[in-house]
Amino acid sequence: MNKRDRLIIAAVIPCVLLMLFMCRERFMRLAELMPECSVYKYTGYYCPGCGNTRSVRALMHGDILLALRNNPTLPFCGLIGLLGYAELLIGFSGRNIKLVPRKLWFWILVAVLFAAYFVVRNFVPAIAPVPS
Repeated sequence: MNKRDRLIIAAVIPCVLLMLFMCRERFMRLAELMPECSVYKYTGYYCPGCGNTRSVRALMHGDILLALRNNPTLPFCGLIGLLGYAELLIGFSGRNIKLVPRKLWFWILVAVLFAAYFVVRNFVPAIAPVPS
């Protein structure tokens, strides 16, 4: 990626995030229109997506711990995105520092840990999503 492309991306990302932050109340009202999870409704078990909307709401209010409890997927993706953005900014200085892990074994481990968490949270109420 050339320097001009990096500069454009570096400028656009904060603008988009600022716009999302300023319109957060509208986005939260949209969450009320989301249907309830069919998997949970008919089986009583949480699917991997259960808690994502509540996680976004918690993040929009700045409550990272509640967001992690509802569903850790989005906070984890946000952290990876933040590290990628930091890599982009560091790249302007000419240094090639990699903050986002690139090893396949790391991503396999992350996938296994998330899969285990999504199963275990159905049986351990302390880590289940918080009811809305």
